[in-house]
Amino acid sequence: MNRRESTIALLALGAAGMPFTSLAQKKDRLWRVGMVSVGTRVGNARYADAFLAGMKDHGYSAGRDLLFDSRYAEGNAARYPALVDEVLALKPDALLGTSANIALAMKGKTSTVPIVMCTVSDAVGAGLAQSLARPGGNVTGVSLQLHELSAKHIEIMAELLPRLRNATLLIDLAQPKPLSEQYERIARAAAAAKGVSLEVLRVGSPEEVNGAFAQSEAKKVDALLLNPSPRFNTFRGDIIKSAAKARLPTVGWEDSYPLDGGLVSYGPSFLEAYRRVAYFLDRIFKGAKPQDLPIEQPTKFDLVINARTAKTLGIVIPRSILVRADRVIE
Repeated sequence: MNRRESTIALLALGAAGMPFTSLAQKKDRLWRVGMVSVGTRVGNARYADAFLAGMKDHGYSAGRDLLFDSRYAEGNAARYPALVDEVLALKPDALLGTSANIALAMKGKTSTVPIVMCTVSDAVGAGLAQSLARPGGNVTGVSLQLHELSAKHIEIMAELLPRLRNATLLIDLAQPKPLSEQYERIARAAAAAKGVSLEVLRVGSPEEVNGAFAQSEAKKVDALLLNPSPRFNTFRGDIIKSAAKARLPTVGWEDSYPLDGGLVSYGPSFLEAYRRVAYFLDRIFKGAKPQDLPIEQPTKFDLVINARTAKTLGIVIPRSILVRADRVIE
């Protein structure tokens, strides 16, 4: 028997010695993933589609070898614990954490079920992981580092509005303090460097958000920034309407803002983040432990501007913005 034949024979003997369930698990197993989202089912449909497309890229098809259980808090942070309990009761093989608060709620409920983050702002700062390279525990995935965007948001507004002198920053009261405080700290430093006065308003409900716009309009504020918050994204329809009514230029962190009629956004692609978590789930389903999978950060950030909204607000988009824009909505 030559070396090649010996190797084949040994592999065959090894396979014969494996339990049948181990062989079948890779091919015939039905995997279950539970997700809790801050927003609504309709408002988050494109993210769920991106996740399922990513899973399909890795060979998993919904209904065939993948069950996807999703729950939606519709902007109500008080519902997170109960919704996490609901998906855990279904005995999932893994969980999707779509915000820092939701991932923290999941982590507080289980130390054994793998948790994969997709749109968490800062995994380490939120207390979800020991480090990006060595997460530890049962949490891994994508950390978008959204709290670091405030300086860029102020820079973009200063380019769009050469006479920018004062701005309002809205902070979501429901967001973990380490994240909102870091965003605010960076924003204040960036505003001071540009000679911009920055007022911070902390809000919770959609009504308080609308009131903040009215207050900023009355004070003749030049622009408004939004602390990157999943709940703000859920309320974005109200935010965009309030911004239009107050004729107040507003910058967001995700392309749904300009796509839905807002002025401008700058940040990582949420769709790519949802699609990327499929890589982590595939590795986990094949035996990897979350603690051994380094957390990833985005490498590409998109600048999207709505030219129609700019025209309505009387803003002439400078060429420096147009040449850098990844997408201009005409």
